[in-house]
Amino acid sequence: MANNIITDIGEGLWKEGISMQLKIMYQGEKTKCRDNGDCDRPYCERDLLMRVVKALVQPRLLPVINRIFEVPELYVLADLVSVGENQLHHVLRMAEFAEMIRGDILSELGIDKADLITAVLFHDIGKGPEIDDSSFEPQSIKKVRLPRNLKKYVPSWVDYKEPIHIHVARSVEIAETYNLRTEIIEAVAMHHHVKIYPQVLKEMAAALLLAPMICDDILRYQPEQYAAKGSNLAQVVALLDQLCAIERKFQGKLYLSAEPDKMEDELVKELVIGVVGPEDPRLKLLNIKISGRETVILLDLKSFGTFVQLHSEYEVQGIKREILNIIRSVVRVQDRGRERDAVGLVGGDEFVIITRVDDEAVIRRMIDRITRTVKARTGFGCRVGYGMGGSIPANFHEARTMSNLEKKPKFIT
Repeated sequence: MANNIITDIGEGLWKEGISMQLKIMYQGEKTKCRDNGDCDRPYCERDLLMRVVKALVQPRLLPVINRIFEVPELYVLADLVSVGENQLHHVLRMAEFAEMIRGDILSELGIDKADLITAVLFHDIGKGPEIDDSSFEPQSIKKVRLPRNLKKYVPSWVDYKEPIHIHVARSVEIAETYNLRTEIIEAVAMHHHVKIYPQVLKEMAAALLLAPMICDDILRYQPEQYAAKGSNLAQVVALLDQLCAIERKFQGKLYLSAEPDKMEDELVKELVIGVVGPEDPRLKLLNIKISGRETVILLDLKSFGTFVQLHSEYEVQGIKREILNIIRSVVRVQDRGRERDAVGLVGGDEFVIITRVDDEAVIRRMIDRITRTVKARTGFGCRVGYGMGGSIPANFHEARTMSNLEKKPKFIT
């Protein structure tokens, strides 16, 4: 997936609330905008907000920004933080995803891009402070009857809950005042309940470069809630909403297009140097559980420098990937039926296994099995070390020290 085109500076503004920033910048200037837009200060609040927002995005998103300022109800979202995210930033991020989708893919689904952008702008326009992380309590959620104004768009049997779905009825009410097309209002009404079908998800995965694991996450997310049949437009709005939720879960630490193996490589690297710990959201997605005090095994290839000198970069990368897959297959066949280990390439020729096994005899058997398999399939021997009993970074340091002791000293003669 492409990088978020909203800058880091912009992210800070969104989190704090743009309107709050404006109040600080123009402290003491309380003059209200007149209906004709003529103000007693250099820039009225609306114009200043527009200037700030436009400064934070790339030019191709400016038409969306202009549309935002045609809908005064969206201004309120600039001060609203719900489920850990500024809501105007959330709308803008969804619009960014929508802009990334090629026209031919939307045509294949029978969706007009202007309609999609409109549905995105209005999908959460009725949000209020009812879901505020600082005061919201999950136990306060209760199932209620579907509001009357939703019944012509949403089946009456859907799982409608307060307060988390209150904004849907409000959003539809506001959308109807703008005389939007029925298909757009239906998408607004259905974005929390429409079933996303595999064919639609397949098209969006191609358009947004989504990894298969992300697609699986979307398809499996709350199937009891996302069960109502709806248009392709409603499905795409719901899908983009879920993508933003997945991004929040990862806290911007990785791209959603990362394949599982690449994600695991990066995760192992960060675990052994202590950058992340057991709370990292990637662990759950990869079905790996750790406490932070796991055993670390390090395998360092022998004579790999000579191989690098005699082979192309393509061949070097290929053999490293082959060895990594060998280690993963051997470890996980052995560990079938229990929580699996994490395996990654952390250096030029260093492979790391993070395992919950804390029996030294079992660790030695694991090492013997892995090194024999690598030698038989590739011809490479390994220097091996392992650390246990401490934190993951400390155990990694102990493992590296042990493997270094196997190196033969070189003397100048």
